[in-house]
Amino acid sequence: MEFLNSEQIRDLWKKFWEDKKQNHKEVKANSLIPDAKDKTVLFTTAGMQQLVPYLVGKPHPLGKRVYNIQKCVRTWDIDEVGDERHLTFFEMMGNWSLGDYFKKEAIDWSYEFLTKYLQINHDKIWATVFAGDGNIPTDEESIDIWKSKGIDPAKIRKLWADDNFRGPAGEVGPCWPCSEMYFDRGDDYGPADWKIWENDRYIEIWNDVFMEFYKDENGNFEKLKQQNVDTWMWLERICMVMQDKETIFETDLFEPIIRTIEKYLNIKYPAYAKKEKNFDNHEKILTKKIRIITDHLRSSIFLIWDGAIPSNEWRGYVLRRIIRRAYFNIISVKKDFSQLDKFLDEILDTICQKYWFYRKEIVINKENIKVTLKKEIQNFENTLEKWLKIFEDYLQNFKWEILPGEIVFKLYDTYGFPLELTSEIAISKNYQVDMDWFESEMEKAKEKSRLSSKDMFKRWIDWAKYLEWIPQIKFIWYETLSSENIKILKEIDIDWQKILIFDQTPFYAESGGQTGDKWTVILDDNTEITIKDVQKYAWVFLHFVE
Repeated sequence: MEFLNSEQIRDLWKKFWEDKKQNHKEVKANSLIPDAKDKTVLFTTAGMQQLVPYLVGKPHPLGKRVYNIQKCVRTWDIDEVGDERHLTFFEMMGNWSLGDYFKKEAIDWSYEFLTKYLQINHDKIWATVFAGDGNIPTDEESIDIWKSKGIDPAKIRKLWADDNFRGPAGEVGPCWPCSEMYFDRGDDYGPADWKIWENDRYIEIWNDVFMEFYKDENGNFEKLKQQNVDTWMWLERICMVMQDKETIFETDLFEPIIRTIEKYLNIKYPAYAKKEKNFDNHEKILTKKIRIITDHLRSSIFLIWDGAIPSNEWRGYVLRRIIRRAYFNIISVKKDFSQLDKFLDEILDTICQKYWFYRKEIVINKENIKVTLKKEIQNFENTLEKWLKIFEDYLQNFKWEILPGEIVFKLYDTYGFPLELTSEIAISKNYQVDMDWFESEMEKAKEKSRLSSKDMFKRWIDWAKYLEWIPQIKFIWYETLSSENIKILKEIDIDWQKILIFDQTPFYAESGGQTGDKWTVILDDNTEITIKDVQKYAWVFLHFVE
C-alpha cells in the first residue's frame, strides 16, 4: 500500500468506475442545500438523496450504472466531532446499480478497488453481512462471495438488524441488508476483537447496500421489483488509511487548515508530536478544540457557498450554531484573538487551494463567505454579553456548590449557551456542574431529533412507494392556465385524503415559501372538484382534493 493524497484517490475513483468493465456514468454532485421540493432533510446527507426517484423505478438519463463524489453535511453526531473520525462536513464516494447488477458485482468491485487500485493488503480487510432474523434469512450469498475472494471466514462477521439491515423508515417501505468493509489498523490501536464495529482498531471504510426487500402493511417482506445497489465510502476515512494517519485530521484534507489555526492562535496541534493515547488532559482538550474549529469552519464555508445563511430557523439555525461553536472554541484558546480578517482570508485561501475543482466557484463567492462569517461572529460576540448577564442572574440567588444540570440544559437549549462556556464560567466561580442530569436531557433531545428526522425521511419513502413508475410531470402554467387534454395518471387515497396525479398541470406547487395553488377542476363526467393544495416530489405534482 502506497501513500495516496486525496486528489489521487479521487482520480482513481473516477478511473475505476468509468473503466469499460464497470461502465458507470458520473452524476453531478448536488448542492448541500436540498432542492426546494425536498422537505424531508435539512441538508444533503448522502449521495443517494438525489437518486431516490430512480431507485423506485424512474429511468435515469445516464442509464442504470452511475457514480459520484457527493459533499454532505450531517449534524446529528455533532457532539462526537473532535474524535478520530466524526465530522459534520464530509464527502461520500458512491456507486449505484439502478436495477442492473447486484450483490456479486458490487462486492467483487468493492474488493477490486480496495486491493488493486488502492493496493490495500488483503489481510487487512474484514467484512460484515446480515445475520438474518425470523423474517429474512442470513445473507449466505454475500458470505459465499466474500469467501470466494479469499477472505478468512473468521473475518466475516454476521450482524443483526440494528447493524446490518436498514429500513424501512416507517412501518412500511423498502428495506435492505448490507455488507460493510472494515480496515484493521493493527496492534498499535488496541487488541484484536470480534466486535469490529465497536473497536477503534477497525475503521469502516465501505458499505455495500442491497436494496432487496419491501415490507408491506402486514409485516411481510417481499422482493422488490427493481433491486438496486447503493454503496458509499467516506473520502476522509480512506485518506486516513492510505496516508497511515492516526485520525482523519492528520490527512492532507485537514493539515493545511490546522497549520493556519496553529499560526493565528499561536498553539501547536499535539497530534503532530505524539500518539493520542499518550496525551495529558490539557493536550486532549486542546486537540478536541482544534478539530472542532477545523471541521466547523470547513462546514460553514461550504454551507454558505451553497446558499445557507445564519438565522434563527431551520437550516440557518444549524449553520449559526456551527459558526458560533467554532468561534467559541477559538476564543477559549486565544481570548485576545484580534486577527479575524486575516485568519478568515487565509482559511478561505487554504480551502480554495485544497478543493481546486470547486475553486472557481469558491473564489467568486469568497468575499460573500467571509462577510457572512464575520457578521455572524460579530453578532455572537454581542450575544455573549447578553448570555453572561443571563448567567449572572441565575447565579445571584444560587447558594449551592453544584450547578444543576437543569439550569445548564436550559442555558444550552433555550439560549444557545455553549456547554463549554457554561462550564468555564461555573468553574471560574467555584461551581461544579451536574453533568449527569444535563447528559440525560441531551440524550432525550437527541432521540427526539432522531425521531423527527426519521419521520421526515419516512414521508419520502412513503411517497416513493405511491409514486413508483410515475414519470416526470409537465408543468404548463407558463403556457396556459387551463387545458382540455389533461389526463389523470393515478388516484391515491391516504388517511381519507384523496390525491390526484395528472400527466400535466397548470397548478403551482408549494415551493420557495409560496403556497400551492387552489383551484376548481371539472372532470370528463362533469364532476367538479376543488384542489386545496399542491405539493411536488421528484417533479411529480400531487393535487390534494378538498
